[in-house]
Amino acid sequence: AVVSTQSTGLVCLLKGRELSVRCEYRSKEGVVEQPEWEGAFHTPSYNIPPTTQVPVLYGRMGKRFLRSMRWGLVPSSHKKPLREFALSTHNCCSETILERPIYSRVFKQGRRCIIPAAGFYEWTSQKGAEKIPHFVHPKEEGKMMFIAGLYDRCKLEGDGSELFSASVITTSASQSINWLHHRMPALLETEEDIQRWLHSGQLQSENLLSLLHPKTCISLYPVCKTINSVHTNGPDCLARKEPTKKRKSATLEKFFTKRPKLEDVKKEDMFPSEKDSERVTVDLKEESNDVVKAEGLSQ
Repeated sequence: AVVSTQSTGLVCLLKGRELSVRCEYRSKEGVVEQPEWEGAFHTPSYNIPPTTQVPVLYGRMGKRFLRSMRWGLVPSSHKKPLREFALSTHNCCSETILERPIYSRVFKQGRRCIIPAAGFYEWTSQKGAEKIPHFVHPKEEGKMMFIAGLYDRCKLEGDGSELFSASVITTSASQSINWLHHRMPALLETEEDIQRWLHSGQLQSENLLSLLHPKTCISLYPVCKTINSVHTNGPDCLARKEPTKKRKSATLEKFFTKRPKLEDVKKEDMFPSEKDSERVTVDLKEESNDVVKAEGLSQ
């Protein structure tokens, strides 16, 4: 999964209509169209954590639509209150989609979607390495990131409200990011890939898995660790934060300082010569005479 021991998150800063413009497409007739919103607009955010709302792009009858959905797929078979759904489903592995019923069913039914985003946060996952968050975004400035996903809807027990929810599909990490983490979201780069993913329906769905492979069209930089809090949401989330180098304490530096070996120390530095001994004796005698004189003057 994309997440490590720290919380991951998505970034989407565009408002409803603005996001529609960025997701425009050509219909079968060659007309440029913008996806219509179904339900309330998505609220822009610098830090979208799992189980909260994300914007989702999906297709139906050759057209595309946008809807704000819960990040974390809840299957249509779930009829109980949402609080009783305990599975972690915000990510699903591309390699096992067909093996897990919760994902294989919606995949084959054509409930494939895309999560449009400015980027996402990822933490270092290597053992022994300091946990540092990074903001991962498209290499091309101003370009959107289109993440492949799956969605479903269910009616919750109680008020019978309808819940739309989605999962992000992940794949093995490309060389651009595998030093940071071993997984990454499955990105769709071209309009042709997006068209196939959203509008292939139930036909030859297994062939679509070939679209889900590591991509190198990304850049990244370190950000502040405060993004691990769901309450952190603002422009500071995207500010570059170079990791501080740890300074060794003076005690440790002194401990590890190389000291001369005993055999390297000169004999004359360890034991005084005869001349040095005589000089010390003379100095002591002179000092003694000075003391006697001083005592005589004071009487």
